[in-house]
Amino acid sequence: MTKGQRLVLTPTGTIEIEDFEAPVPAANQVLVRIQLTQVSAGSEMNGIRRRRLASPAEQATFAPVGLGYTAIGVVEAVGKEIDKVSVGDRVLCGGNHASHWLVTPGDEANEAAIPQEYLVEKLPADLSDVEVAFCVLGDVALHGVRRAQIQIGESVAVHGLGVVGLLALQLCRLSGAYPLLGVDLVEERLALSRGLGASHTIDPARQDVVAEIHAHTQLPWRWRGALPGMMPGSGAEVQLHCTSYIGNYPTMIKAAADRGRIVLVGATSGSVAIESNELFRREIQVMGSYQTGMSDTHPYWPWTRGRNQQVILDLIRRGELDIKPLVSHVVPYTQAPLLFDRMMADHEGWLSVFFSWN
Repeated sequence: MTKGQRLVLTPTGTIEIEDFEAPVPAANQVLVRIQLTQVSAGSEMNGIRRRRLASPAEQATFAPVGLGYTAIGVVEAVGKEIDKVSVGDRVLCGGNHASHWLVTPGDEANEAAIPQEYLVEKLPADLSDVEVAFCVLGDVALHGVRRAQIQIGESVAVHGLGVVGLLALQLCRLSGAYPLLGVDLVEERLALSRGLGASHTIDPARQDVVAEIHAHTQLPWRWRGALPGMMPGSGAEVQLHCTSYIGNYPTMIKAAADRGRIVLVGATSGSVAIESNELFRREIQVMGSYQTGMSDTHPYWPWTRGRNQQVILDLIRRGELDIKPLVSHVVPYTQAPLLFDRMMADHEGWLSVFFSWN
């Protein structure tokens, strides 16, 4: 048996490195030797935060779990029924942060299976491991932008300028959004967004987000039937929520244009009180973005995860989607516990984090 290592999220929210025996694949399975994994800050930070903030009684109900769902590696062994990939192929899989990941490709047809159990895709040779990894979070951002159905010249505000937010902001620019506003509390992320296409930026700690969005989205016309007091002719026609913070939902509603569209792209949980009157009277739409049930193509929505990922890789290949400024750390997995603590402490000094498993 081959000994491997993996990251484990403990019941109290700490990150530990654990040894394990890499499994031998069954006839219908693939064993991938992982080279690089990428942190998904939204979902992973949410999981850590929940455990660290839980009471001792609640922590006692948690089991140790893995983290992450983006891994690049080389096929190390395959079962006799596998014909999609071969030993030595470089692949993308939905692995946790670990040195090895076991894939069961046939589970794709099982509705009870989670994507991580079956994802294994051969990778193009002309893109690096780091570049390829962005097709997963890039797919998250692209689906949110597609849900928004942005028209050329529509005003867009992106709330939360982490990796998904900065990818989404660039995709909004490519879709013809203008003005294009970036909203975040971290100045280095605001500055980065300006270099990636934001026409204006807003710091909620120093500025009134609603007032600033309305100030930058004035339109040269006014619908005669608009209700008084609802600021017709201004507000963001599209807003993308790309943060795990749900407390700004009411802010986004007030910052929306009449019939504005709000797309919830960031991984969130919990609840927040909102005023339904504005949603009702101004016909504002709030929609989720999770690609539910989108593993297969459909004539009226062909944008599956696989196709979106290929679009992201092509945009990176052609230089239209800039991912280089988003990479802050590529470090050995042994540094993961300390780096997760740093990421939990504040949002400055890091963006996209990768762990090497060589």
